[in-house]
Amino acid sequence: MRSGAACLALLGLSALLPPSGEAQTALADPATGDATFNVFVNSIPVGFERTRLLRTDDGWVIRAGGQVTAPVTNDISLFEATYDADWRPVRVAIEGTRDGVPFALDTTIVDGIATSELRQETARETYEIAIDPGAVVLPNLMFAAYEALAVRLSESAVGAELAIFVAPGGTASVRVDNVGSQRIRTLDRVIVATTYNLTIIDPEQDFPAVVWVDEQRRLVRITVPGASIDVARQDLALASTRLTDEAHPGDEDVRVQAAGFSLATTITTPVDTAPASGPNGRMAVVLVPGPEASDRNEIHHGVSIFGQLAGALADRGVVVARYDRRGAGQSGGRAESATLGNYADDAREVARFLERRDDVNRDRIVVAGHAEGAWIALMAARREDRIKGLIVLAAPSVTGEQLVLEQQEAALDQIGATGAVRQERIDLQTRINQAVLEEGSWEGLPDGLRTQADTPWFRSFLAFDPADTLRRIRQPLLVIHGALDQEVPPHHADRLETIAGERTRREATVEVARLDGLNHLFTPAETGSVEEYESLPETHVAPVVIERIAEWIERLPGRR
Repeated sequence: MRSGAACLALLGLSALLPPSGEAQTALADPATGDATFNVFVNSIPVGFERTRLLRTDDGWVIRAGGQVTAPVTNDISLFEATYDADWRPVRVAIEGTRDGVPFALDTTIVDGIATSELRQETARETYEIAIDPGAVVLPNLMFAAYEALAVRLSESAVGAELAIFVAPGGTASVRVDNVGSQRIRTLDRVIVATTYNLTIIDPEQDFPAVVWVDEQRRLVRITVPGASIDVARQDLALASTRLTDEAHPGDEDVRVQAAGFSLATTITTPVDTAPASGPNGRMAVVLVPGPEASDRNEIHHGVSIFGQLAGALADRGVVVARYDRRGAGQSGGRAESATLGNYADDAREVARFLERRDDVNRDRIVVAGHAEGAWIALMAARREDRIKGLIVLAAPSVTGEQLVLEQQEAALDQIGATGAVRQERIDLQTRINQAVLEEGSWEGLPDGLRTQADTPWFRSFLAFDPADTLRRIRQPLLVIHGALDQEVPPHHADRLETIAGERTRREATVEVARLDGLNHLFTPAETGSVEEYESLPETHVAPVVIERIAEWIERLPGRR
């Protein structure tokens, strides 16, 4: 989890780069029409934008309005970007308030010269800057503007570099590092999106982003991993939507009944052997989603961790269940009122569902969770006798309160923050944590931060101590950790091993697999940093992870 105080990296774009002078090629026309985008910070909804793309006699117009509360409060009554027929910028107009201060921007572009007037309350500033005549206009915190980038990217190959105009006074460029595809099933249809892994090139600090574009050259999604910002078109954000790329011939979609609702679940079974029953049934694993997972595949930065694990383990003879957490994907329930304990109860229901299957050996049912999802798996194992083993992948070992501060420190190290700025950020996060835990006051803290943080699940997250729960479980434990993990560094695996080793029950064994060369996503990496994720050449979970899990499950005690 990353702090909600993280700011969109585009806010830092200010360097002036010379125009590229490249000729603009003719672009295929995108589909016109309306779209609504939901804005998320740390997977928490913080606002929306409603956009409209119009074709005119002279070219194209993007219009939008909306509100967001983070990383800054932004209330836009009008955004209008005009392009000519070849997608060269002509004019930009914005009206609204930012952090309560009224402002208006009016920019015209003629022959590569952008002339702007910026009004904030009674102050007026003018800018004149040379830009690439074919630049894409991306004002700060205006996500509708990326509709133009989506059109330009749809004609771009790996290695292409596009000019950016950060109205009113900055320029930069964006490089296409990788082009992929993603199938998304909505209620009405399957969208085949093209994914563009990008590097925003800025003299102060380059940073990655991902832009998704649909078959009609319309914007689908924007992800800025370093700022934990995700902007998704509403048809992707609906509960009926999920990614479908990790299909396996043994997949079966079922509904598992929980407390007053059902969990949308995929059961993946081996397809090359005849199923046995009873004591001779197969080993089974419940893959437990984290509290911020968008769907059952546990997709992070394009890596479908659970989707890949499910297929690979089924090919090794294991029955695997993965499910959308309550209030997400196609599952019922309400996420806004859920706690870690509620999510653990859902995992228990899925384990019970597996126990009732004829092809599952009830003495060899395991739960596995990744990152904070490992905490949910840990709680489920503590509460449920039917669970016979526990696997934690990249699991934190400290309290949620300590983890948030640890990750805040790491983020500040990454941007080189020192002195008063660093202490101010740490003090702010500490005050937020104390207020959420009712050990401090919300007085003097921004309302937007309270809206994001003061929730049942975050309160339970901050208060949770994995060490206390781990000491109380008796099941065998497998700890798997990437040696290059920078989100949850490997010292957490060391601490979990120490705590688990203090248990006295004979069956309460612990094994730790520290896997060299793997990051938090369990893909091969060089540094393991978050910034590296979007440029990784390999987006598949390393085979050694599957091997360690399958081999450990095979050795579990129980009837065979």
